[in-house]
Amino acid sequence: MEREHVMSKKLLVVVLLLVVLYPLASKDNYQKIYPIDDPSYRTIVDLYRMEGLALPSTSGPYSGAELSAMLDRLPYDALSPEAKGWYDAIRERLDGNAGKKPFTGGLSVNEEAYIQSNPSSRFFQGWDNWNRKWAEAKPFLSLYSEEHIGSSLYGYFNLSLGVTKTHWSESGDRYFGDRWLWTNTPFLMDNDMKQLDFNMPIRAFVAGGGKHWSFQVGRDRLSWGNGTTGNFVLGDHIKYHNMARVAAFDGDFKYTFLVSAFPHPQNYYTSGVGVETKGKGGGQSTYLNGISAFIAHRLEWRTFWDHVGISVSEGVMYMSKDNKIDLMAFAPAMLYHDNYTRSLTNSILGLEMDYTPLRGWNIYGQMVVDEFVLPGEPVPGNVSSGLAEPNGLGFLAGSTYTMKLGKGIFSVNGEYAQTDPYLYLRDGDLQSGTTSRTQEVGQYGINYVVAVREMTQSGGQEYYDEQFLGYKYGGDAQVANLRVSYAVPSRWSVSGNLFFMNHGTFDKWTVWTQVNGAYSNVTTPTSNGSDQKGNQKAGSDYASRDSVSHTLIAGVNGAMEFGHGFSAMAQCDYIMIVNPGNISSNGTVHDVQLTIGVGYTL
Repeated sequence: MEREHVMSKKLLVVVLLLVVLYPLASKDNYQKIYPIDDPSYRTIVDLYRMEGLALPSTSGPYSGAELSAMLDRLPYDALSPEAKGWYDAIRERLDGNAGKKPFTGGLSVNEEAYIQSNPSSRFFQGWDNWNRKWAEAKPFLSLYSEEHIGSSLYGYFNLSLGVTKTHWSESGDRYFGDRWLWTNTPFLMDNDMKQLDFNMPIRAFVAGGGKHWSFQVGRDRLSWGNGTTGNFVLGDHIKYHNMARVAAFDGDFKYTFLVSAFPHPQNYYTSGVGVETKGKGGGQSTYLNGISAFIAHRLEWRTFWDHVGISVSEGVMYMSKDNKIDLMAFAPAMLYHDNYTRSLTNSILGLEMDYTPLRGWNIYGQMVVDEFVLPGEPVPGNVSSGLAEPNGLGFLAGSTYTMKLGKGIFSVNGEYAQTDPYLYLRDGDLQSGTTSRTQEVGQYGINYVVAVREMTQSGGQEYYDEQFLGYKYGGDAQVANLRVSYAVPSRWSVSGNLFFMNHGTFDKWTVWTQVNGAYSNVTTPTSNGSDQKGNQKAGSDYASRDSVSHTLIAGVNGAMEFGHGFSAMAQCDYIMIVNPGNISSNGTVHDVQLTIGVGYTL
C-alpha cells in the first residue's frame, strides 16, 4: 500500500506540471536537438559543397536554431530548382517542429535481421566485429516524447526495448554473431530477458537556448569532425554519452564546451601483474567510486570568403579516484595543457581544416596531438637523450566531390588516415597508486579508452564495454577508404564502399611505456608483440603477435522512405582479414555480413 501511495503522489506531480507548463507553449521553439546522423544536416552539408562553401559546423548534435542559421548562409536565389526544393523541405521541417504542441510523442517499430556466412570464426563474433556499427543498430521498439516549453526549452525522452550489445548465457559469455542469424527482437531465439538492454533510454535530455546559443544536458551521441572513417577527438561510434554541452554560434563562428562522464576504471580494472581484466563488474549493488570525464572546448571558424573552415579542439581526460573535483579543469576558456596536473589529467589537441576551392569539391584534413616531443625534451629513437615519451599523433586527409545528378545528389569520397601506435594510451603514474613511473599489467592509466556500463542478465551482471573515445580503430593503424553514393533526399539512397586497413599489434589494452630503454620507439604498423611492455588483458596472446593484420571490406547499402511512416534498409559487406589477431598462423578469414531492416513510425 505504501508503494501505491508513493506512485499516486508521483502521478499527481506529473499532472500538476502538465497543467502549469501547458500555457507556456509556443509556436516559435527552435531548440529541438537533431542527432548527428540527421538527414537534414547531411543535405545541408551537400548543399554547402555544391555552392562552393566551407563546411558548416561539424560538431554535433545540432539545435534547430543552428540548422536554421546554416540554411540562412546558403544563397537561395542561386540554387538550382532541385536544390531549392531540398532547401524548402528542410526549412519546412524545422518550422514544423518549432510550431509543435507542447507535448507530443510517437512510436516506432524496427525489425532488423543480421545474417552472416562465417559464425564459427571468433574474429566475426561480437558487435565490434560487425561492420555496421552498434551505434546505428535500432531497437525493436521505441516510445518517445518531446516537450516544447515556451520558445526556449525542449525535452526528449526515448524508452526503447532492445537487446544489449554484450550477450550472456548461464555457462559464460555469449557473443552476438556466434550463429548465422540474429535479430534485434527481444525474446526471439536466445534473446530472452537476460539479454534486454537495460541502458534505456539511449537518448534522453533537456535542452534550451536562443537564436545563437544552445545547451543540452542528458544522454545523446556526439561527433566532432567530418571524417568518413571516424574522427580523432570524438568519434561517432559510441552509442551515447552522459554529457552536458553548451554551444554559441553565428554565421562564421561556433564555440562548444563539453563535459562527458564515464565510469572510473578502478570499478572494472583488477590491479596486479598477470590478472586478466575483462571489464566485468560485481553487479549493480557494488559501490561505484571515482570520477572520469572528458572535458573539452572547440572553436570553429568559416573564413577566407567562406571557402575555408578551421577548427581547434582541446580537452582533457580527467580522473579522480576519490571523487574530488578540481574546478580548474572545468574552466571553459582555460588552456588545459598549462594546468600541469598530470596525476589527474591527460590532455589532447585536435586541429581540422577544410577547403572548397571549386563548387562541389571539398578537401579536408585532421590532426590529433596526444603526445609530442618539444625542443629540449628527450627524443624518441635517440638513446643518448634518455627515456622519452613516445609520440602519439594521428593524421587524416580526404576529399569529397558532390554534384546534382538528375533528381538527386551524387558524391564520391576518398580518405586516408594513419595513427601512431601509442596514440590514446598513457601510463598510470601516481593516478594508479604507484610510487614510480613503472607501469604494471592490470593498472589503468589516464588514457582515451572509455567504458560504457551495461547491465545484463536481468540487471544482475555488470559489464564495461571499452572503446576508444576518438578514432574507433585506435592507434597503430593505416586506413584507406573510398565511398560512392547517390541520394534523393527524403526518399531513397544507395552507396558503395571499399575499405582497407593495416593494423599493427598494439590495441586499446596495450601498456604505455617510455622508450629508448628496454623498449625502442615503434612506428605504424608494428609487427612484433614484443614491442609492447605488456597488455591489460594479461590472458591475451599479445606476446605471440608476429604480423600486421590486413582487412579488406567491400560493401553496399541502401535505404528507402515509403511514406506514411514506413521505411526499409539493407547493407551487405564482404570482409577478408589476413593475419587476424596479428598472428600469421591464423591465416585468412572471410565473412559476408547482411543486415536487413524494416521500420514503421507513428
